[in-house]
Amino acid sequence: MNANLLTLAQEALGGDFTKLASQFLGESSSSTQLAMTSLLPALLGTVAQKGATPEGASGLLSLINGAKLDVNSLGNIAGLFGGGSGMNDLLKAGTGQLVPALFGDKSGALVNALSSASGIKSSSATNLLAMIVPIVLTFLKKFIGDKGLNANSLSTLLASQGPNLQSALDNRITGALGFASPTAFLGGLGGQAADAARRAGAAVAGGAGAAASAAAAATVATKSGLMRWLPWIIGLAVLWFLWNMFTGKPATPPATPTAVTAPAPAASAPVAAGFPFKVYFDTGSAAIGPVSTATITAAAEAIKKDGARVTLTGFTDKTGNVATNEELAKSRAVAVRDALKGAGVPEANIELRPPVFVEVGAGGSDAEARRVDINK
Repeated sequence: MNANLLTLAQEALGGDFTKLASQFLGESSSSTQLAMTSLLPALLGTVAQKGATPEGASGLLSLINGAKLDVNSLGNIAGLFGGGSGMNDLLKAGTGQLVPALFGDKSGALVNALSSASGIKSSSATNLLAMIVPIVLTFLKKFIGDKGLNANSLSTLLASQGPNLQSALDNRITGALGFASPTAFLGGLGGQAADAARRAGAAVAGGAGAAASAAAAATVATKSGLMRWLPWIIGLAVLWFLWNMFTGKPATPPATPTAVTAPAPAASAPVAAGFPFKVYFDTGSAAIGPVSTATITAAAEAIKKDGARVTLTGFTDKTGNVATNEELAKSRAVAVRDALKGAGVPEANIELRPPVFVEVGAGGSDAEARRVDINK
């Protein structure tokens, strides 16, 4: 079965849901929408991870069926916000059973990252998480029932969701869940990651086969050439021997051609790494990009190797007002902290330092100032 669960879940939460949820949470519609956009792919990715094997899918089915989720509520989601016990029951199911079952001890870090990524309050992020998890699992319960899926077919469906989620994931959210990058988060699923691995394996095998074929051809060519020139070599040796015998002059035997050895490839230059590590950001953004992810990974390895304690200080460029920039610098430092934690660095080893001032980078470069420093 080829179904994009992210698209289907977004459609199920369409209509006035964002407006109603923002009113319930006391947040703006734009911030609530941003929070949902960050949360949904991570939620479905977590579900997919847990159910990507028949055994995992069986456990997921038990969780969904045991939560007494009402699939009929999906036909009137707006009614959940209309008073009564519907929303309270939903939040109770999310907080008491479903969120802990899916995210375990990562729930707190997820709430903090969701708040940082969207700008909503931590309390609002907590309630949004408790609200969205049971709604999405109710949607999944209905989908499973409509399609007649069992543990095997459900695991196949969930394992295929990687390509649908890859571009929608937020580094800060996956970092809070304990992964260095969205790619690492989706590593256990099928799709692009598995295809890439298969392509890499095929390329290596193909290269090895080509090398073996080339070596065999060279051997055949060498033997063939030697056999072709062997009579001439013998003849030259006989002539040299006769010349030496009849003239009495020492003769120098023909020089053996010296094999030309190809120069050895130069050793790869070591990758420069060390404190302070500098993590750079785009203008007005606290999102961690691929290059910054590599820097954070290197920093995390250095910290874990030495058990180092580090400080994080965020900076911004000179554009915009100081108060906004200081808040942005703080958000960048929080994003780096969450990513380091996701890479295995204990939170106790990380100290957040407030931005002392808004810095213009060396030589007047704004790009240099949009960064977080990781210092010992």
